[in-house]
Amino acid sequence: MLCFCLAAFSWIKIPPIFANPQDPDNYKLLDKMNRLDPIKAFSALDPPTGDIANTENLYSKFGSLNAKELEALNENLIKNYVTNYKQQTLNTYIQGDFRVIKTRLLTEKDRFKKGIAIKAEAMVKMNKFTEAQAYPVWVEIILPNAPASAAEDIAKGDMLEINKNPFFASVLHVQRIERTDNDPIMSFTVVPLVYESPWNPPRNKAKFNISPPKKLNMDAPLPIFKL
Repeated sequence: MLCFCLAAFSWIKIPPIFANPQDPDNYKLLDKMNRLDPIKAFSALDPPTGDIANTENLYSKFGSLNAKELEALNENLIKNYVTNYKQQTLNTYIQGDFRVIKTRLLTEKDRFKKGIAIKAEAMVKMNKFTEAQAYPVWVEIILPNAPASAAEDIAKGDMLEINKNPFFASVLHVQRIERTDNDPIMSFTVVPLVYESPWNPPRNKAKFNISPPKKLNMDAPLPIFKL
C-alpha cells in the first residue's frame, strides 16, 4: 500500500510541478531539486519564433483582451520565458520609439533581481509632417544584470529606438490601465532574449553589457513599476 501510494503521488503530483515551473511554489521546489533550466541567451541567428509588433499593433493586438484573458495570457508568457520558449505561439517582439519616463535599479524584491528597469511611453508620428506624440502604450524594459551606473545614464526624456535586432525584446507581461477621461493605456513588460551586443544608451553614454538572469523571484509581481 505504501509503494502504491508513493507511486500514485508521483503520477499525480510530480508531472504538474515540472509542467508549470512558472508557479512560485513549483519554481522554488525545482530550484531546490536543481531541476530548473537556466534562462537561455538565444543567438540572433536562432531566436524564438515570434510576431513583430509596432506601437499601434501592440495596442490593437492586446487592447481588446478582458481581465481574465490578460491573466491567462500573462501566465503563459512567463511560462514560455522560464521554459526557454519550448512553446513559441505567444511570443511577440516589440519595436518603436519610446520616451523615458523613469529608470531604476532592480533589487532582490523584484522579479528580476539585478539590473535596471526603464519605464517609457511610446511616441508616434501620425504622419510625416507632424512631430511625434505620446501614444497610450507604455513599456517597461528589463535589462538584466546591467551595471548600477546605467540607471543614471538613461534619464527622463531620453529617446529609445527599439527594433527587433539586436536584442529581440519580447513581451513578458501585459497590463491594461483604465482611464476615466480617455482610452486605456496598455503597458508591456519586455525583456531581451538575445544578449550578444552591448546596450547603447542615449546621449553617447558608455555602452554596457547585459545577460540573462540566473534566477527569478517568482513571488514578486509584474509589472515592475507601480502606478
